Amino acid sequence: MNRKRTLFIFCGIVLLLGFVLIVSGTNVNLIHSNHNTVTASSSGNNPALTPVDFFSQEFSSSTDTVPFNGLAVGGLGDALLKSNVWNSLLDYEREENCAEVTSKTISVEQINEAGEYWIEDWTVNACGKTEVFKIKFRPDQIGGTIYSFVP
Repeated sequence: MNRKRTLFIFCGIVLLLGFVLIVSGTNVNLIHSNHNTVTASSSGNNPALTPVDFFSQEFSSSTDTVPFNGLAVGGLGDALLKSNVWNSLLDYEREENCAEVTSKTISVEQINEAGEYWIEDWTVNACGKTEVFKIKFRPDQIGGTIYSFVP
């Protein structure tokens, strides 16, 4: 009877430790994904820099996942990265007094062979005018991606 009780307590402790590890890992991922972002001004010649945190993003091909209805398919980013870029482009256009923005195409222009960056062309129709934004993506040191764009 004493042996069964010891085994039961041992199994309970192992399950409890497993649960604690799972919960703490989830909390670390939540903290990692909720890292504060900073957006620099995109007006003039200064590109907008927006750190985007997500786990192991660089060069993931997810062209079949579209974060917004109507957003063009293409590029190397996942849905979260595309959502952040699209929101930055919409913010930029709002600053330019344009609220009518539609996505036309997203295409990869250049991939650095060393994996240091890649560049995509995002073509949008903004208030009846076609614009191409060059978006430069760079993996950061914490598993995310920093992007910048110049209209």
